[in-house]
Amino acid sequence: MTAVTASFLATSALVILSPGPDAVLTVHLVLRTGRRAPACAGAAGMLTAGAGHAALALSGVSLALRTDPAAWTALRWAGALVLFGWGLSVLAAALRPNRASGGKGPPGGSLTLRRCYGLGVLSTGSNPKVGVFLLAYLPQFVGPHDPPQRTMALLAGVYLAIAAGWLALLVVATDLARRRGAGRARGSTARAARRRSAVEGLLGLVFIGFAVRLALLG
Repeated sequence: MTAVTASFLATSALVILSPGPDAVLTVHLVLRTGRRAPACAGAAGMLTAGAGHAALALSGVSLALRTDPAAWTALRWAGALVLFGWGLSVLAAALRPNRASGGKGPPGGSLTLRRCYGLGVLSTGSNPKVGVFLLAYLPQFVGPHDPPQRTMALLAGVYLAIAAGWLALLVVATDLARRRGAGRARGSTARAARRRSAVEGLLGLVFIGFAVRLALLG
């Protein structure tokens, strides 16, 4: 493994592991549905959108959008509105956890796999900063004698593979933590509901925080 390859893998892992809307949505889907499959579907949507951002970056579209102040502002605010809407929705659901499930089965049961996939696409796809980041990040690891487009496409694939591994690990870890918490609260449905509502409320606030940061800081 060359020093450049090791540097790319290490920095990519650091970027991917940093907290963001995708991680928050993944945790939310596990906690809200009580299952891993919806979160995995959401993760698949995130990776699909990530691949789309990579394609736009390689084609130069992301650069064109970034250099157009009006288009960039419009996309940035659109993404912020999506996150803000999710934050309000999650907060509202946290305040009425029993209604979300009708008292039967896990909350969030109406979240189909298709809808979760769409939420994942929207989470990553609505953030224009992803494409701009890849456009600035990937060329740093292209050697002077490497074919630029092909090499960046390969690097983008590796980056998405690391992201897939992280999301899978996050799904499993969140579900194990959820099961452990449910086991401790067994016999006290009200206590488990309050704990879940508190976590959901915190996630809603985090979504709103990301929305404000994207809208105001760009």
